[in-house]
Amino acid sequence: MLDLNKIVILGGTGFIGSNLAFELSKYTKKITILTRNKEKNKKLLVLPNVEIMQTNINDELSLREFTKGADLLINTVGVLNESDNFNSFSSLHVDLVKKISHVVSYNKIARMLHISSLNAGVSSSSNYLRTKGEAEEYLLKETSNFCNVTIFKPSVVFGEDDSFFNRFKKILTYSPIFPLACPYTKFAPIFINDLVSFMVDSINDRNKFNIAIDLTGPKIYTFYSLIKLTVSFLKIKRIIIPLPNALSKLQAYIFERLPGKMFTIDNYNSLQIDSISDSGLKGSTSIEQIVPKYLNLMQEETNIEKLRKRSGR
Repeated sequence: MLDLNKIVILGGTGFIGSNLAFELSKYTKKITILTRNKEKNKKLLVLPNVEIMQTNINDELSLREFTKGADLLINTVGVLNESDNFNSFSSLHVDLVKKISHVVSYNKIARMLHISSLNAGVSSSSNYLRTKGEAEEYLLKETSNFCNVTIFKPSVVFGEDDSFFNRFKKILTYSPIFPLACPYTKFAPIFINDLVSFMVDSINDRNKFNIAIDLTGPKIYTFYSLIKLTVSFLKIKRIIIPLPNALSKLQAYIFERLPGKMFTIDNYNSLQIDSISDSGLKGSTSIEQIVPKYLNLMQEETNIEKLRKRSGR
């Protein structure tokens, strides 16, 4: 049984953070969510013991103030693509983690959970994975001296509002032909509810203190098979063209220079390693059980909206 008076979540309006907040609200008197964008997830405010505080999460003094009295701090902050110096991999994955560590020490917070990524490592050719690895190393070597830390390293995480299937749903809806980079990279996607359960169960589990844990789902898929599944779930016909390695890299080089950076060289480098693991914890929920439900619901809502526009409503 959890016994927590106050939990602080950084990045709590994001996909993983918001799902954690909903589950953890059952076990604590107060959850404080620190975010750069308070408007992003107002549905969390239906929870009576949740407050969303908009602040500069890179300001250590603000972090000190908002984390006073916390029993548990959870960091879910991360970006897949850099946008500027304030949202760079180094600033959000490494510098922020060091500031959080200082704050944890200052406020004597006894427990910390941290979201990293499968394959994160300091020698990775991907800046995303390298900086995630640097953060892991710092937490296990430094922060663990005064706080019990658990690092979670998931493969692709799926569920309603995810950034994987929903993203490709949008692309495939308007693209009759889809050239797919790195088509045979393997993934073991984990359902968000399984991930959240593993994290909640770990809070008082001493065997999970000061270690990094791989998190994967029950099945392994290639990138190509995941896109084909998405097409089948949406009940549409699309031509998916698997690109060889050279063309995959060329696509990344071109797309990186386009607005939105849909695919970058760093994404390409990340995809050179299969996102699977033989160790750690494995969820039991498969993609086929969950994804069709929310993708088809979204498709129905989109079709209704189109009809309304055509009828002038």
